[in-house]
Amino acid sequence: MSSRFDFFLARDSWLHRLDPRVKLWLVGLAGLTGLIYKQIAVLAALLVLAHLLLLSAQVPVARMRWLWVRLGPLLGMILVLQPLFAPGPGPALIRLGFLRLTVSGLLDGVSFALRAAALAFVAAILFLTTDPVRLVQGLVRLGLPYPWGLTVGLAIRYLPTTYGLFVTISEAQQARGWIVDQGGLGRRVRAYLPILVATVIAALRLSNNLGLALAARGLGYPARRTALHDIRFTASDWLVTALVGLLFGAAVAVRYGLGFGARPW
Repeated sequence: MSSRFDFFLARDSWLHRLDPRVKLWLVGLAGLTGLIYKQIAVLAALLVLAHLLLLSAQVPVARMRWLWVRLGPLLGMILVLQPLFAPGPGPALIRLGFLRLTVSGLLDGVSFALRAAALAFVAAILFLTTDPVRLVQGLVRLGLPYPWGLTVGLAIRYLPTTYGLFVTISEAQQARGWIVDQGGLGRRVRAYLPILVATVIAALRLSNNLGLALAARGLGYPARRTALHDIRFTASDWLVTALVGLLFGAAVAVRYGLGFGARPW
């Protein structure tokens, strides 16, 4: 399968060199910050910071644009549905039957959309800069059983592969005259059924081959596992861990001590 469907990008940056446990710590606390704040300015700052970190890790702009394109439909739904079905208090700007649009609802929609985008790009910091093998090592060193850690690593590795199967099969069918952009919505959905069936069959074949490969490599053998290249904390790992912890502590103090950030604006 083409590497263009992989999450991980091999680079020689400071984020790539960090221990995977540090990146799990960073992503976890940044994600919690995005969840406890509703303030639009804070969420926008978190989103910008995630972009800056990705740029510092030599992640190409094209990959971030790719993620924005995939997030577009979800963010559009949030911006449209949230203000309409949860308008909040305040006078109605527009009223259509039982639906009404308020300033509060619009701000909530922007806040939720920014939160979804910020969390997605924060998670991308981990997935784009961490080799799945090192991520499994980090999870195991944190106490997760090896089969569980391997399951997480395989899920991260093969989700984009499954998407690649879908794209490859779709392109092959289009080359054979498959047309999906004609007719109503029901007809277009039915046109995708052969693609979905072929993708499921290919995914099942892939999972069977993967299981055989893991069995051939001794997965489940009751012996102590070793690693050719082990992971260990360095001074920069401890520094980043402490800095992220201090910043999160300050964010929690501002949020719950001063009450800032409980509202979108």
